[in-house]
Amino acid sequence: MQILVVNPNTTASMTETIAAAARSVAGAGTDIIAVTSSMGPVSIEGYYDEALAVPGLLVEIAAGERSGAQAAIIACFDDTGLDAARAMANIPVIGICEAALSTASFIAQRFTVVT
Repeated sequence: MQILVVNPNTTASMTETIAAAARSVAGAGTDIIAVTSSMGPVSIEGYYDEALAVPGLLVEIAAGERSGAQAAIIACFDDTGLDAARAMANIPVIGICEAALSTASFIAQRFTVVT
């Protein structure tokens, strides 16, 4: 299985760290393809940065899907562009915040996020 992991900001060093983390937990036969958005902010700190990041994110997800990715992960805790990506893509698109909160809700009735 090929999973596309998209860093929606333009900081390549962050993408390298994300890729290493994803590969360290990927199952056998899972190919992690990590990409950095080619346009947008260097970091996503709020609504304005998020809006600037979405076009580049969508470009990367579309390219990954054309290249054979079977799923995409948006590697930003505010789930930048998640709804738009899901509307556009024909593959599953997962936001790391949504996944984390869903998992936490199975484990505990109460939890918090510290950023």
